[in-house]
Amino acid sequence: MEVAAERRQFNAARTSELAEVVAEREIATATDAAAYDRVVGLEACASELYWPLKHRSKGEDDISAAASLVLLESGQRDLDESDLSYAHSKSGAWRAVTARAAFRPERRSQVYEALADSDLRVRRAAIRTINAGPMLADGRVLVEVARLDPDMQLRQSALSTLGEIGDLNSLLLIRDTWDEMTEPSRMAYLQALNAPASRIRGGQILTRIMEADDSLEGVVAASLLCSESNPPSGYAVSRLVQALRQGTLSERLVALSSLPASEPELQIEISKFAQSDTPYLRVAALELWLRLPPHAEQAWRRLQAVAQSKDTDALEASRILAMKGDEDSILRLEQRLAAPFSGERIAVARLLLQLKRWGAVARALTDDHPAVRLATACNVIAQ
Repeated sequence: MEVAAERRQFNAARTSELAEVVAEREIATATDAAAYDRVVGLEACASELYWPLKHRSKGEDDISAAASLVLLESGQRDLDESDLSYAHSKSGAWRAVTARAAFRPERRSQVYEALADSDLRVRRAAIRTINAGPMLADGRVLVEVARLDPDMQLRQSALSTLGEIGDLNSLLLIRDTWDEMTEPSRMAYLQALNAPASRIRGGQILTRIMEADDSLEGVVAASLLCSESNPPSGYAVSRLVQALRQGTLSERLVALSSLPASEPELQIEISKFAQSDTPYLRVAALELWLRLPPHAEQAWRRLQAVAQSKDTDALEASRILAMKGDEDSILRLEQRLAAPFSGERIAVARLLLQLKRWGAVARALTDDHPAVRLATACNVIAQ
């Protein structure tokens, strides 16, 4: 099979067939500790993998629970009363099934109890249940999760759900804990303030953060305010311009992607960054230059030079050029299928799938790491 991939004998149909075989095998044989998260991550392709997941869900181990959970999560099967019987199971994986199945309002207290479970899988399932049908009464519990849960991603999920509810009192309570929050939680809070249900009053809090905070959070607040105002707030624009001139790399990247194209200062700074040697900032500026006919040819040459280098942003330059059809850059991406980290190989395989490089995608389906094989199979099947 690898020989066939090398000889470019794969097309869309053959790659899809291989992806289905790989996914079915991975679901059926998964037993290792990390397999639970791999199977739970199959929601995007759960309808196409219904029968393998249904068959796997009939067991009693954690992976069977993961298969049951992903079928529930994706709406591929109706609630069964037995799903609610695992609340006191010794297996956290099965308690998670009960937490996700308790979606009716009269079972909300059961969901709240699950948010205090010692097993992260149960708490994640409970948050997803609330997120699927948030109620105003959830605010108090979500504030506690956002403040106290030991898992950073779960704290962020709680903040996101608070934004969807639009409970101003809860959002103000979170604001009082600003100094205790980590940067990722602060970013999630800013996004929550900008959620449609929270935007009117949340915008006032965003404005105060933008005016008072001279760090990345203040710049992100300005960015969110710019994206929702037409015309954009003059103060928010000036805050972004200041970040573009004097900010950190992260602040400059946010400002670069947020300022209105009509802003004169933006074009001046893009020209400076595009001709600089600052990693990532130059590539972001060159990508913008590619859209402007007077600069497109120069931007292309500069991006090629970065892509061929060993600089830290070489892969990003290759990605930009590859998505524009540059064959040399596509070949460089294919070489990254041998990168040491499985997460990078998954990301590269996803890009190659977008580019319809079927032989390269087939190689990812035979990767040594089960996470790469299954994630790539799901991406192929779901497209």
